[in-house]
Amino acid sequence: MSDPSECMLGALSLTVIKHLGDSAVIVAEDNTMCPEWRMARIGDVALMEKPADDKSPKRIDCYEIVERSASGAAFKIDPARLVYSLRWKHNAEPPDFEMVLIQDEPAGWVNTANLTLLGELRRRAPEAIDWDAMADVVPVLDAFEAAMGERFRRDAER
Repeated sequence: MSDPSECMLGALSLTVIKHLGDSAVIVAEDNTMCPEWRMARIGDVALMEKPADDKSPKRIDCYEIVERSASGAAFKIDPARLVYSLRWKHNAEPPDFEMVLIQDEPAGWVNTANLTLLGELRRRAPEAIDWDAMADVVPVLDAFEAAMGERFRRDAER
């Protein structure tokens, strides 16, 4: 990964899975259980850490959630709504990663994703980030979250 924004997205995806991810009851399309998968849900996206298998290397896939139960606790993920995949290239330490961007999204979506993941980490696992080292990002994150809060408030009023 050479693009700094993509590198940050990869690092934040790893951090979110490490600090916010947990085992989840996941049923694949063929109705088999996926017991070794871990998941972290953030709003309308789910990050899923999947072990290596015959088809793919170990990876963290990010999906847009397409359907929710009435309570919001259960939801469905359409494989066609894969947004990005962070893939391990090999099993050596330290690992090398490959970021595969899937969806054709607006140009700034990687930065929006980075700020969304940072905001969630700040709320739910503040110890996961060295906020002193990120001092130049904190005002941007504050402004982003204020703008998103205003957007959600307007959407709720409609």
